[in-house]
Amino acid sequence: MYYIIGHDARHSSNSLFSDRRGRLRLLHCNGPHVRECKERMMMKALWPLMGMIAMSANANERPPDPVAWSCHMCTEEERQSVALGRGEGQHFVYSLSNWYSLHGYEVTRQAGELVVRGFTPPNWITNQYREFMEDFNESRGGFVHNWTYFEVYPPGSPHVLSNTIMWGHHVSSLNPRHEEAREIMRRILNNTTTFNFLKADAYGRILHFDFQLDGTAPYIARLQVGGSGLGAMEFYFDMESRSWEYLRSMDYHNYIQESPDDFLAADGGPRSFNYRTYYQGQSYFMQRAKWAGVKMHGELSGYRPTGFDCSRRDGDIHCFVIHL
Repeated sequence: MYYIIGHDARHSSNSLFSDRRGRLRLLHCNGPHVRECKERMMMKALWPLMGMIAMSANANERPPDPVAWSCHMCTEEERQSVALGRGEGQHFVYSLSNWYSLHGYEVTRQAGELVVRGFTPPNWITNQYREFMEDFNESRGGFVHNWTYFEVYPPGSPHVLSNTIMWGHHVSSLNPRHEEAREIMRRILNNTTTFNFLKADAYGRILHFDFQLDGTAPYIARLQVGGSGLGAMEFYFDMESRSWEYLRSMDYHNYIQESPDDFLAADGGPRSFNYRTYYQGQSYFMQRAKWAGVKMHGELSGYRPTGFDCSRRDGDIHCFVIHL
């Protein structure tokens, strides 16, 4: 079957007959040059489609993300000076001391001199700025959204009435089903209305802050599982993929291990993990150690404070149960 490509009904019946004649020419290409004839006719028909694809790609190309430049406790003149220092173009200036104050400036060149003019930032930029600033965490020097009571069932739950809740133990890299668990979380975070402000711009642009330009201080969603009784999972918003990715997790006492080396100190030396109150975490710790190939020594003894002393011996990692 051959299709009429790019037909416009506004061209009336003459266009239809023309397309029909074109199809007949294509069907009746005979002789030793039939392949060349057909390829030439097909390319002639495909050129309009290729042009449409190129135009669509250009239309969907995302403009650069805007950047907010800091100017703490500044006067209007000082903010304008920051904008002038960035050169020609549109610039945004903010202050951590005033969460709801984002200023827009356009710098142009007139008669060889840079001139600055203030303007009101677009609504989508203002909304993103305010949402980010609501989640600014001074101690971490970045943005952390606290989802204070989060519950979802992990992969493999027998049914919806299961009392098992997905938490850091399920999304850590050591868990054999961690990719399934993380995909569940990505879908939830990417589709929740809580983060709709990240999709507010028609091009998908997102406001960056000056202290994020080196790739640090990403926007983090901290999911406190079961009212923080099980700890938390942290995902960060990846600016390249515009999607949520796993960062790290913790239980009530410790960061959850992602690899065998996490059972040791950063320099490879001995490390201790204590579970003085969160007794359920003890068995989960031993399960992660098994997944990591760590050699466990000792047994748990009911619900009592317990620790694990881990070290490398003869090339293997060993963890010993210590009753506190």
